[in-house]
Amino acid sequence: MEIKMYKVIIVSVLVILNYNLYAQSGEGGEIGAFMKNGFGARASAMGNSFTAVSNDVSSIYYNPAGLSLLDKTQVLGMYSSLFNDVDGINYGNLAVAKPFSFGTIGLGVVYLNVGDIPYVPDNTGPDGTTFSDNEIAVFLTYSVMYVETLRMGCSIKFLHHSIADYSGSGVGFDIGFMSKFSDKLTFGLMFQDLFGASIELNKDSDKYPAKVKFGASYKPVESLIISPQINFSEGKRLIFAVGTEYKLYRDYIYVRSGFNNLALLI
Repeated sequence: MEIKMYKVIIVSVLVILNYNLYAQSGEGGEIGAFMKNGFGARASAMGNSFTAVSNDVSSIYYNPAGLSLLDKTQVLGMYSSLFNDVDGINYGNLAVAKPFSFGTIGLGVVYLNVGDIPYVPDNTGPDGTTFSDNEIAVFLTYSVMYVETLRMGCSIKFLHHSIADYSGSGVGFDIGFMSKFSDKLTFGLMFQDLFGASIELNKDSDKYPAKVKFGASYKPVESLIISPQINFSEGKRLIFAVGTEYKLYRDYIYVRSGFNNLALLI
């Protein structure tokens, strides 16, 4: 297989970017932070800068408007045992979407399980028993093409969190838009947790912060996507992210890179 010099240059740059820049934004203490591990390998590899790229079943999470781009049923699954040196931390997701004449319907699940956590009743130390921490989000998504250049979608999220003997549930709502400006340029806008779902555990209520994500997807050449994005989270600074995807060989081999950890001083 002959590879032209410009392909070698593009792939080399993406690999270097992926090695040096890819990082997740440090907001681990935030409620719902478990979902920041990503939804599928493709978007995760692009630094989750996917609001304007969304064109597969992972749109259920990244931008429900993109789900209407599907022309056939898609299924996605992902499982990860986080932190190889620590037992009992498991993360995964599963999604399916199917287009109909009236729009596209999707169903997705994201979960995190942390087991075997030592119970420490007082300052004497662990008492030999353990408990677990479980979080799950279930997405029900609908997407439709409003006009040829504008797509819309929304997701209802059913959220549940249990830890030790306590548990709580809530409902969240996401809405997204995608607008095709030209064959090379698409814009995406996502309002996540629009009404701020709340979960109460042991009489303490935690609210999912509202987020706004705005991005663009630009294709300077047919085989390359560059996707810059700005993320705004309630009570936090703006975060800049960028993802890239290069089709190296037909639809079989891709090189992807992403960065999403630059706080903008605004």
